[in-house]
Order: sequence, then structure tokens, then C-alpha cells
Amino acid sequence: MREELLAYLWKTQYVSRQSLYTTDGQKLVVVKPGQENAHAGPDFFQAHIQLDNTLWVGNVELHVKASDWFNHRHETDANYDNVVLHVVWEYDVPVYDVSQQPMPTLQLADYISKDVVQKYEDWLLQDQKWILCADRIGKISKMLQCQFWERLYVERLMEKTALFQHWLALTNNNWEAVFFVALAKGFGLKQHGLTFAQMALSIPWKAVLKSAEDVHELEALFFGQTNLFNIDSDHEYFKSQQKTYLYLQHKYQLKPITEKVAFFRLRPANFPTIRLAQLAGLTSKTPRLLQEIQAAKNSAELYKILEAKTTYFWETHYHFNTPSKKQKRPLTKSFKQLLLLNTVFPFLFHYYSYTGDKRKEQVLDWVRQLPAEKNQYSDNFRQLGLEVEDALESQACIQLKASYCNQRRCLSCSFGHKLLNL
Repeated sequence: MREELLAYLWKTQYVSRQSLYTTDGQKLVVVKPGQENAHAGPDFFQAHIQLDNTLWVGNVELHVKASDWFNHRHETDANYDNVVLHVVWEYDVPVYDVSQQPMPTLQLADYISKDVVQKYEDWLLQDQKWILCADRIGKISKMLQCQFWERLYVERLMEKTALFQHWLALTNNNWEAVFFVALAKGFGLKQHGLTFAQMALSIPWKAVLKSAEDVHELEALFFGQTNLFNIDSDHEYFKSQQKTYLYLQHKYQLKPITEKVAFFRLRPANFPTIRLAQLAGLTSKTPRLLQEIQAAKNSAELYKILEAKTTYFWETHYHFNTPSKKQKRPLTKSFKQLLLLNTVFPFLFHYYSYTGDKRKEQVLDWVRQLPAEKNQYSDNFRQLGLEVEDALESQACIQLKASYCNQRRCLSCSFGHKLLNL
């Protein structure tokens, strides 16, 4: 028996049609199993349990063996004082509550067929596949797919927005400043996202707004805080930008970040010099970008708002010391889509959730308007028979594989729940 199966059996009330009794003979009726707790503390909160003729409201704790109560030191933890029912697979030792009375205990092994346990074990012991249900997932109905895709996408949004709350605390709840930090992270992509975010956090928001009046000054500020002037160069543009940065550094008492950027194994279009120059171009064009984003009426307007280019120097260079063939470097449509999916939509969803704005639902509509991304997750799920029709569903594919399939959380997955059919 695994504890995740125990939690599944309790949450779904697999035994609800049977007459239940505690280990000491009290008749048990589960009025409400409670709300599952994903954090520290009892496994289920606010359960409604009727023992004989008395209704109890409190928490439920689950263990494979009753003795795990002591192995986990719950008897010394005040968080478990309000447990009204101990649900175990095997009742091997008695457990007592805070008043030293025997704790009501339900031994699930008395009510669950061993075939159910074996079925789950066999499921987990399948030959290694990309996902455990690879041979069956194509049978999932279109209706269930649509429902679960949206839930997965919202979960992904919530994970992405955890950083925003932290940054809000660092900026005294300045939403414009935090959006700039989030945007910088988006420009850094996977390789430099957190480094660019640290750079953005290291600059006072008022300094960003002031320098935005001159794109060259803003560019110097970004490059300097990211330590990109710590090289030798005789190029006049380099010397000019370095001088500008040293002035700004003294004016605002800035400390460059300690994280390093890298160029190795990156496509030239994703070099940190190019992405920072583009970020400077966009920020200089629209310093208070969040206001513009919120005023947009459709995805086409969002794409237009994100139009940006570099200064002339970076049309002929990827590095300060290495000229390249002249080429304009605007933000491509595919990169704008990445910014929308990874920065703009998660931020708007968090902001609208925080402020109680009904436009939160509009965010999901906008994601649905974008084409599905081409990545290994969406490609593989398509090959297994699922329909992935837009960006919401391709983002949901990433969440499904990373947070459910890779961790074998089949019992928490709507698809797994349906296919396991316990």
C-alpha cells in the first residue's frame, strides 16, 4: 500500500457505500471527507465525521500503518491536536489523542479489495514508457481533455506567479516595477531569465523611468548592471556606453549583480547583448508597459504593443568587439508569443486575481487565440492521440508531463483517474 493510494481512496470516498466501523466498534459515517492539504499538517482539513450519533468537525490524518503517527512525531506536534479520525491501512498500534483518549481509527484494509491495491501496483510497475498511460491516453474523451487542459494551464499560471508575489514585497507593491522585472526575466529565457530579473531588481524603478527617455542611457544601465562592460575594448560606442554607465552607477549608487551571463551554445539572436538591447528598446518606447497591456482589446494589439528593436550599433554587432553583417533585430512574432505566454498572461492573471478584476477570464480567452507551441511535449501527446489545438493546451501539456507524469501522480490526474478506473 502506498500513501498516495490511501489518500485517493479517502478523497474519492471509495468505501462510502459500505457500513463503516472504527477499530473500537463505533459506527462511522463520512459526511464530508474534508479538503486535501498539500502543505505541512494533517492530510485533510474540515472533515465532517459522525461517530455513532455524534458529529465531529476536524482534521483527518492518513498513514499506511497506525504506528507511523509516532514515526512522524505527530504526538508532539500541536498541528495534529484537532485530528478527529485516523485513517490507516494497517492498525498495528493504538494511538491516543491530546487528551489521552483512544483516537478513532478506520482500518481501510477491512473495506478495500486487495485487487484494487494490486491493480495500482501493476500500473506503476509497467515497462518504462514516456508516460505510464501511453497506450491508453488516446481514448480520453474530448470533453475531459478540454476540462483538464484548462485546469492544468491555471495550475501552470499559479506556479509562474509565485515569484511575482515575492517581487511585490521587494518593491513595496509597485506593480509596474514588478512587471518590468517579469519582462526582463522573459527576455532572458531559460538561460538568463533569473539573471535578467536580478538585474532589473537591482535598478530603482525611478531610475528606469528616467533613463527610458534615452534608449542609449537605458541600454548602458542594463549592460552595466549585468557586468557586460568588464572587458577591454577600444570601440568608441563601448567607451561611450561605459562612461554613461559609470555616471549612472554613481548617481543611483548601484551595485552590479554577481551572476554572470554566458554566450556559449546560444544562437546569436539569443545572446544576452541582443536581448538586453531589445529590452532597452521596448522599455524606452513604452516605459509604463503594463498600462498599455491592460488597455489592449485583443491579441493583435498585444503583438503590436510588444514591437521593439535595438539601437543601430546592435544591428551590426553581437559583441562589442566583433562586427557582423548589418541586420535589423526586431522582436520576432515567435519571441513575442513566448513573452505573452511566459510573462504577460501569467502577470495579468495574477494581477486580475489580486484585484478581483473579471478580466481574469479574458486572459484564458487570449491564450486560446494563440496557436499551439511546437515542442516535444505537445508533439508527443499528439502522437499518443490527444488533440492539442492552441497555446493553452500546449502549455497544459508541459504542466501535465512535468507535474503529473514525471512524478507518477496518476491518481491526482484527471486522465489517470479515468484510465485507472479503480
